[in-house]
Amino acid sequence: MGKVKNTKTKQARHNATGMQTNAEIEEAESLQTVPMETILPLIAKLSSPDANERAWAAAGASNLLMHDAGTRRLMLSKNLIGALIERLTDSVHEVVVEALGALRNLTVVGGDEVISEMYNKSVLTPVAALIPPLGIMIDTMLSGAATNAEEQDKRKTVWDWAENVISVIWAMAENSEKALKFVNKLDMIPFLMSFMSNVDKIPPKVIVAAAQCLYTLTDDNPDCRVVFVKNPTYIQPLKSILGLNVNAEEELLIKTLAAGIVINLRTIISPKASENDFSDIHGAVLPVLSGALSYDLQKASAEAAAAAHVTNAQKQELDLSKPNQPATTEEQTLALIETRLQTLQLALELIANICTESVEGVDHEDEQEEEWKDDAGDDDEMEADEDEEEMEDAEKKDHDLDENTLREMEQLAAASAETPMDLSSHPIINILINTVFPALINLGTPTPLSFPEQEVPTPATVAPLITAQLATTHLRAIEALNNFLLTMADAVPGKWWYKHRKSDAEQCWVWLFQQAGTVAGKGVQVGAEDKGQEMRGAILDAIVGCLWTLARGLDNQVPLSDFHIPALMGAYSSTTSDSMRVKAIGCLGVIARRQGAIETNKVIGEFLINLLNNKPSTDACVEALNAIFDIYADAEFDYDLPVYVQGNFNQELKGMVKMVKFMVRNIDRRKDRDLRNRADEASMNLVEFVKYKEKERR
Repeated sequence: MGKVKNTKTKQARHNATGMQTNAEIEEAESLQTVPMETILPLIAKLSSPDANERAWAAAGASNLLMHDAGTRRLMLSKNLIGALIERLTDSVHEVVVEALGALRNLTVVGGDEVISEMYNKSVLTPVAALIPPLGIMIDTMLSGAATNAEEQDKRKTVWDWAENVISVIWAMAENSEKALKFVNKLDMIPFLMSFMSNVDKIPPKVIVAAAQCLYTLTDDNPDCRVVFVKNPTYIQPLKSILGLNVNAEEELLIKTLAAGIVINLRTIISPKASENDFSDIHGAVLPVLSGALSYDLQKASAEAAAAAHVTNAQKQELDLSKPNQPATTEEQTLALIETRLQTLQLALELIANICTESVEGVDHEDEQEEEWKDDAGDDDEMEADEDEEEMEDAEKKDHDLDENTLREMEQLAAASAETPMDLSSHPIINILINTVFPALINLGTPTPLSFPEQEVPTPATVAPLITAQLATTHLRAIEALNNFLLTMADAVPGKWWYKHRKSDAEQCWVWLFQQAGTVAGKGVQVGAEDKGQEMRGAILDAIVGCLWTLARGLDNQVPLSDFHIPALMGAYSSTTSDSMRVKAIGCLGVIARRQGAIETNKVIGEFLINLLNNKPSTDACVEALNAIFDIYADAEFDYDLPVYVQGNFNQELKGMVKMVKFMVRNIDRRKDRDLRNRADEASMNLVEFVKYKEKERR
């Protein structure tokens, strides 16, 4: 339930390498598409016999590509990609550098389709050919060797050259498995590690590009792992970066990326035979990651809005005679904020994954031995055993990579059973509860710039890129919060945090409802993907997931206010998202189990029965049935007689058996085996549950 899976999201390439130029300007509605009369001559000059004109055209194309989507579409329709790739083999170095920069910009704003087109047009072949001379030039520079005048002139652009080569390769590797296999053949790791080994001699923007590429290549990539196994000395520079003192945003991003690379390589750094080494790795990277979370989003939002107002006011028609204009102070401010937000997102993703690994293999549902299930036949038991074996095998594969961390948690559990422990002194738990948790609350709180305005016909924002990054940061924070809450409930012995930091858990419950109200604004139909408001829906979905996890962690003793239950019911009815519907049902199901709250149980019970009578989606139906099975599993519960019995719930459920069986038969096991299995189980349990409840009070 509700766990954010241990998966890595594709890292955004909006100014991904922190390049402080005016290239990444907002695509405001007011920007007009550059006319074809301007575009055609520029593309034609890419083939000019004059090298200066070719370089000018490549630089101009680089700027125009960032102007607006309409202009990009026009340029791409005239085979701009092919023309730029052709220039990568130009005899003049300046032309190559400018063409490479334009292609790099395309990877930033073009999207997956454009990147795929670049790969299909064999962009990697000429880019790969640039690596050997680039490596030689950098080696001679770092060694201090003398050189001739021509080589000295090339050195002026060597870092832009290096950054763009790496960025294009990184974009290709992220785009598809086919491209990743091609990149693996380029033997990029020694080249990239040469940058990571010289962080004090190379500009940070280039180190960031190398680290981004390494982070992607080391993620579940056996070919890459072999290189590190054969070259264990590559690990030390990464560990050294973790200990660096940072003074700038790009340096913080480098440390965070290094932490991600170390986590990706954890089974190489600490083979499974080692005792508790994965916990040592988590202990080494968590201070870096938690330190990266210290950032005032509210202040950054205000600064971004002020800078964007100035930048938007200064916008004029693009002057193609000046293709490389320096960034203004305001543009630099926006670029720094965007880089910092990307660092936050990466740190949050890594922390969420660390928490996920801590609860891998742990069953997230209450394991009650319900008597009514005992009435099932032997065949059902055999099927259940087979399903359990399959699940155990799958879970074993999932948590094998981090079995040492789980072993440490088990040791803590055994110790706590003998002697009450103050787990706040445990190094990892201490960081999670005292540094990470407060930071997640801060980063999950929306700012005035976090979402497009809802009042206007077309959703608008003064700084579109910053708004997108802020919303993504909030989503990552809420997802990480959910995994933190799961870890505290399922991996930390005795639900220590929920008992000893109960006030924090209760305040978190209240805070989540407050944020839900802020995010929803004037009403967002989650899953409907209203233009410009998609992130609001995604964050609301994540918030409801956190509420479900919290309700379980607090053993359903949540600090309820009058509007909470109607709000959760409204979350179900107002969304088109099955995910959010399931989470809302799950949360309500946990709350309904409270003793001494018969009226609350009645409201939720009637809601679930009505929900089932209205033919919900299969996922929602299964979750609602399971909730009912758990809520009314025992006649001794104080609400069972006045609500379930007197409300005639059993007769209602009995009348649903045929409908549920029909629903199950319509699920294609080949297309969705998991859903079919869960629906089969719910259907069989419904029959047995009705029989059990009929006999229970006789």
